[in-house]
Amino acid sequence: MLLPLLILASLQQAGTGPAPYWQQRVAYEIDASLDESRGVLSGTQRLRYRNNSPDTLRTLSFHLYLNAFRPGSRWAAADSVEGRRRFNDLEDPNYGFNHVRNVRIQGSPVTATYPFAPDSTIVRFELPRPLAPGGSLEAEMEWDARPSIPPRRQGRRGRAFDFAQWYPRVVVYDKLGWQEHPLYPGGEFYGEFGSFLVGLDLAEDQVVGATGVAVCGDPGWERVNQKPDRRVDYRRDFYGDRARFRCEAQTAAPGRKKVVWFADDVHHFAMSLNPQYKYEGGRWGDVAVHVLYQPGDEKTWGADTAVRRTERALEWLDGIFGRFPWPQLTNVHRIEGGGTEFPMMIHDGSASESLIIHELGHNYVMGILANNEWREGWLDEGFTEFQTNWYYRDKPYGDGYNEQEPYLLGLDLDGASQPASMIGEHYRDFNTYNTAIYLRGELFFHQLRYVVGEEAFRKIVRTYYDRWKLKHVNEAAFRAVAEEVSKRDLSGFFAQWLHTTDLVDYAIGKTERREVGKSGSQEATEWVTRVEVRRMAPGIIPVEVQVAGKSDTATVRAEGMAEREWVEVRTGSEPVSVTLDPGVRTHDWNYLNNHKGFGLFSDPKRTDHYIDTYFSTREHRDRQSNGWAPQAWYNDAGGVTLGLRARGDYFGRFEQNILSFTAGTGWGADDPVERLDFFLRLKNPVGGQAPLASQTFEAFSMEGRYGATALATKRHREHQGFGPTYTTGASVGWVATSETAFLDPGYYERAGTVEGMLLGGVDVRRGSWTLGLKTALGGGVTYDQPGPGIQTEDRYDIQPYVRGTLTATARRPLGRKFALAFRGYAGLATAEDQLVKQRQVYLAGADPYQQLYNPFLRSEGALLVRDGVYYHAPGGAGLRGFDARVSARQAYALNGELERTLVSRRQAALFSSVTLALFGDVALADPPSSGGTTPGELRVFGDAGIGVRAAHRIGRTSFVTRFDFPLYVSEAGLAQDDGPGSERVGFRWLFSFAPAL
Repeated sequence: MLLPLLILASLQQAGTGPAPYWQQRVAYEIDASLDESRGVLSGTQRLRYRNNSPDTLRTLSFHLYLNAFRPGSRWAAADSVEGRRRFNDLEDPNYGFNHVRNVRIQGSPVTATYPFAPDSTIVRFELPRPLAPGGSLEAEMEWDARPSIPPRRQGRRGRAFDFAQWYPRVVVYDKLGWQEHPLYPGGEFYGEFGSFLVGLDLAEDQVVGATGVAVCGDPGWERVNQKPDRRVDYRRDFYGDRARFRCEAQTAAPGRKKVVWFADDVHHFAMSLNPQYKYEGGRWGDVAVHVLYQPGDEKTWGADTAVRRTERALEWLDGIFGRFPWPQLTNVHRIEGGGTEFPMMIHDGSASESLIIHELGHNYVMGILANNEWREGWLDEGFTEFQTNWYYRDKPYGDGYNEQEPYLLGLDLDGASQPASMIGEHYRDFNTYNTAIYLRGELFFHQLRYVVGEEAFRKIVRTYYDRWKLKHVNEAAFRAVAEEVSKRDLSGFFAQWLHTTDLVDYAIGKTERREVGKSGSQEATEWVTRVEVRRMAPGIIPVEVQVAGKSDTATVRAEGMAEREWVEVRTGSEPVSVTLDPGVRTHDWNYLNNHKGFGLFSDPKRTDHYIDTYFSTREHRDRQSNGWAPQAWYNDAGGVTLGLRARGDYFGRFEQNILSFTAGTGWGADDPVERLDFFLRLKNPVGGQAPLASQTFEAFSMEGRYGATALATKRHREHQGFGPTYTTGASVGWVATSETAFLDPGYYERAGTVEGMLLGGVDVRRGSWTLGLKTALGGGVTYDQPGPGIQTEDRYDIQPYVRGTLTATARRPLGRKFALAFRGYAGLATAEDQLVKQRQVYLAGADPYQQLYNPFLRSEGALLVRDGVYYHAPGGAGLRGFDARVSARQAYALNGELERTLVSRRQAALFSSVTLALFGDVALADPPSSGGTTPGELRVFGDAGIGVRAAHRIGRTSFVTRFDFPLYVSEAGLAQDDGPGSERVGFRWLFSFAPAL
C-alpha cells in the first residue's frame, strides 16, 4: 500500500528545481451606472494587460460569472443532478446575466466565442496580434450585468444589490496555461492581481461598500453613521496624490451621484449597495474598518458589535500571518445567509464572531495568498477553517478538532470520503465537496501541526505569508516552505493527507520491560520498556508512545512508517501501562488496540463503566464504554422479573454488545415459573469493519424461547444528501419454544423454526416525497416440539415453508402544517400444511419474532398485552383497529395518514411537536374464519379513525407517543377490544411509542 504514495511523492519531487515565479498584471478602468428599476449595472471597461509569462499569447479570455445564475449554465445543470432547482427554471427578469459587446483588443474589433456553450460563464477572443513575453495590450468593451433574484454569492432584492461578481474579469494565465473554467456550485474563483479604478453612477441616497478606497464622491456613510462623534476614516491618502483621480471632473445628473473607488494589488473587486444600510467605523493599526448593516440589526451588528469583532479578527490574523497590506476592510450584512470573501471586503449573513473570523481569514488565505480556489480549494477553505478553530482553541469550547475529526473518520469508515485535493466539480456531489475542501482540508493542517510541532508550524505559516503574499500559491509553494522550516521531508505526508483517504490504525504488539541501572549512578535504577508499534492500515503518521509508571510518565515518538517498529521508553518508576497516541491526534480509527496494561487485572480497552439511563449510550473516541442497568418487568408466568444488563459501545458504531441476565421471581404469578434467562448480542466487532456494513450475532434463552440468530447487512449510496441508499443483507435464525406457560396461543404454537432470509431495501427522496422500499424473502423449516401444554395441530414433524414481505412507504409535506403518508404492504407465509402461528402474517402489527426482544410484549400477561391494554406494535398489514393476534397466510394492505401540526417546538425535549391525524387502513387477507384455524377466503378488511401524536427526545433517544382511535372497523368481531356482534362504528382506542407508518 506504500507504493502509490511513494510514486506520488517522487512525481512531486521530479524536475531540476522550481522555475522562476511570474504572474500577469491587469489594470482595470471601469465606468458603470446602475438602473435600479431594471436591476442592471452597465458601462464600459478598459484594461491594460501585461504578459509576464515566458509564453506568447494568442487569445484573451474573461469570466462572465453572473451567467452561472440562469438556465442553461453548468451551475444550473449541476444543481439539477442533485435535485436543486435554484436557477434552472428562472424567467426574465429573475435570472442573472453578463453581456459583453463592441469588444476591441489592440485597437481592433474581435468576435466572442463561448468554449463551454451553452454555458456562457467564459468568453474567449482571438488576439489580432500575438502578445509576446513582456508585451502589453489594451482592451475595451461595453458590458452589462444583472444579479439574480435568488441570491448565491450575489443577488438583488428591491433596492439592495450584492455585486460580488459583475464585471468581465480576465481569466488567469499561469504555468498551466489559460485557466478557463465555468462556474460550478463546487469550486470558486481565481483572479489576476492588478489595480481597479471604478466609477459608479448611482442614486443619490445609495450607501455603498466595496473593495478599495472611495477616493472621490460620497459612498453615503456619513449620512447613516451611527457614531456621529467618530469621524469616518476613508483612508483616501493611502494611494498617494488624489489629483490623479480627477475628482473634480466626476459629475452626475440631479438625484444621482458619482463615487470613484481605487484598489491596487488585488485580484477582484466586489461591492454591495443598499440605501437602508447603517454605518459604523473602527480601526485596527493602519487598517480602517467599515461595517454596513441593515435595519433591525442594531442589537446583533450595531453598538460596535461587528466593528469590535472585525478588529479582533484583524488583530488575531495579523499575529498569525503578518501585516495586512491593504488600507481598509469592509464588512457588510449581505442579502444571503452565510458568507463570501473578497479582497478588502467580506459579505456576511450574520455578525457571528466565527463567521467574521472565517471570512476575514480568507483575506489572508485566498485574498493575499491567492490560490486557485476551484483547483485547490483546501488551500484557502481548509486553511481558514483551521485558523478559525485555532482562534477558538484556547477558549472554553476548544478548537473543534474533537468534533470534526470523529465526523470525518465516520465518513472514512463508510467509504464516503474523497481526498481534499480534487478539482471542485470532480467530487461526486456538493456535500462531499464541502466536506473534503473545508473539513478534510482543515484536518490536513491539524495533522501537519501535530507532525512538525507548534513552534515550527507557526513559523511555517509566517514564512509562507512573508514569501508569497500578493502572489499566486499552490500546494508546491506551501510544501516547500513547510519542508524548509521544519527540516523534514514532507512529501509522503502531503501525498497521503491531501491525495488519499487512507485509514490509520496503529496497535501495540509485543512489550518488554526491565529494570536497569541508571547511567552515572551506582544505586539508582530506572525502567526500560520496549514497545512494538504495529501499523495495521495504509495510513502513516508519527505516533506517540506513552508509558505510564507508578510515579511518572514518559513519551516518545515512533515514526510510524514500518509495519513493525520497536521504540524504547525510559521511566523512573515501574511501568503500569502503555498507550499509543494518548492525545488522540493521529486519526487512528481503532483505539481498542492502542493500550496495554501490565498486571493480571489490566483492561486493554480502558472501559468506561457507567450507570446506563436507557435513553443514551456513552460513545468514546479512544476507549470502550459499558453501561450497566437494572431490568424489571412482569408477565403472568414468571411474575416480577428482575435482572441486570450490560450494554457496550465503541465510537458509536463498533462493539455494540449486550449481555443480560434475568430471573423470574414468581411474585404476582398464580402458578409461577422460576427460571434464569440470558440474552447475548455481539454487534459490529472492530475486526469486521467494512464500509457501511453491519454484523450481528444473538443467542438467547428468554421466557420459554431459546435460539440464536445471525444478521449481516450492507448499505450502498453514491451520494451524500441525495440519491438512493440501497441495503442488502441476509439473516439466519433458529427459535424454539420450551416453557409453554409464557407463550400466548394467539402468537405461538409449540414448535421450533430454522429460517434464512435475503433482505433488500432502498430509500430515496424524489422532489417533496420521501420514499422507501424494504423486502425480505426466504424460508426455512418448522419442527414439532411435542410435550405438555400447547400442541401443534398439524400432522407433521418437520415441514419446509416460504415466507416473504414487501413494504413500501411514501411521505411528503403539504405546506407548512400538513403531511401525507402512505404505506403499502404485501406478506405471504405458506407451507404444504398450515404454518405455525409464529411465522404467519399478522394483520394488525408486528409478528411474534419482531416482538421477541421486547419484554413488555413477548409473553402472556406482559404489561403492554394485558387485558384492557391496547398497545399497537407497528408492522404486518397495519390494520391497527384489529386484534393483534389475528394472522393469515397472506395479506396485501394499504395504510394512509393525513397529519396536521398543532404544536411545533423544535428545541423542546418533550412535546417538540403535536399533530392530529386522520387515518385509514385497508387490506385483502385470508385469516381463518371465526373459530377456525385454517386459512379462509381472501376478503377485504378495513378501519379508519383519528389520532394524536407527540414527538419527544430524551437523551439521544427520539420517540413518539401515539394515540389512535379506530372509530370504524369493518369486522367488529375481529376488533382489538370488542367481541363478536359489536358494532362496526364505535369508540375504540390504542396507543404506541412508535409511528404507525
